[in-house]
Amino acid sequence: MRIFTASALAACCAVASLAAFSESEPLQITNLSPLASLRAIPPQRSAEPARGLSWAASATISNHFTLENAGEESLFLDGQTDALTLSFRYGLPKQWDVEVTVPWRHHSGGFTDNLISSWHRFFGLPDGNRDSYPTDALHYQLSQPAYDRHLLRSASGLGDIQVAVSRPLLAIDGGQLGISAGVKTASGQSSDWLGSGATDVYALLRFSGQQLGGWPLWWHGQVGGTRAGDSDLLGPQQRRSLWFAGMAAEWRFTPRWSALMQYDAHSALLDGALEALSEPAGMLSMAVRWRPTSRWMIDAGFSEDVVVGSAPDITFLLNARYVP
Repeated sequence: MRIFTASALAACCAVASLAAFSESEPLQITNLSPLASLRAIPPQRSAEPARGLSWAASATISNHFTLENAGEESLFLDGQTDALTLSFRYGLPKQWDVEVTVPWRHHSGGFTDNLISSWHRFFGLPDGNRDSYPTDALHYQLSQPAYDRHLLRSASGLGDIQVAVSRPLLAIDGGQLGISAGVKTASGQSSDWLGSGATDVYALLRFSGQQLGGWPLWWHGQVGGTRAGDSDLLGPQQRRSLWFAGMAAEWRFTPRWSALMQYDAHSALLDGALEALSEPAGMLSMAVRWRPTSRWMIDAGFSEDVVVGSAPDITFLLNARYVP
């Protein structure tokens, strides 16, 4: 009897451990282009409700180089954005949760230009005429008829804080469909390109679930819309009604290690002739995830601008998440 009881307890502990390790989250990554990051385009997250207080920290380094001239309009983004984003999620009654996201950003000339140029040469990728411009310099500028905004000096500080509420809506094929609504405040200094200077609101649907048949594959997706405030940084041709969408997959190849792939897209930011801003944006992210314990997830990876010029040339990311 004692042997049976001990075996049953061990089996229960093993099942509980596997259940704890089955938590899945998409990558905490957004489009950190100096202009796209001014809008409320929320990162993907699981549709599962929070239990207690969880938190996440995301550190990113994004290299930008976009040069485009079209008639009387021009765009030049040459620099680096370093960001540290803290996110706190707390479970509320009736499966609601509230999430507060606090970003800190630093725009500078950076140190990654030579690394990116070497990467492009090694893989035979186009380098966008980078060699004709100073290395590790900062120059952000958007010019349109009767409008010009630029940033030529390093700047750092608090970005626009976001607050969102979410809850599951219904169960679908072993997964969860959820809803969420949020607001982006105007806490960032717009003169330093740290915030838009306007308040945005958004709403969305999310899905999270494991692949049918018990495969060690988890899926996440979201689709939603943003109503943005009037930002002085984006000028008279800005679009204030935006859509965004994304899909992510996590393949658990061991209980502690996973591979992740994620695609994020959103609508054009402006009307006009500049393709980098007047066409939908798309970025692809890939990472590996390590779970040192059942409560921690640590991700390391990178993102690329699949739609060239619509997102940073490359973003290096390191995420850490604690789930109680």
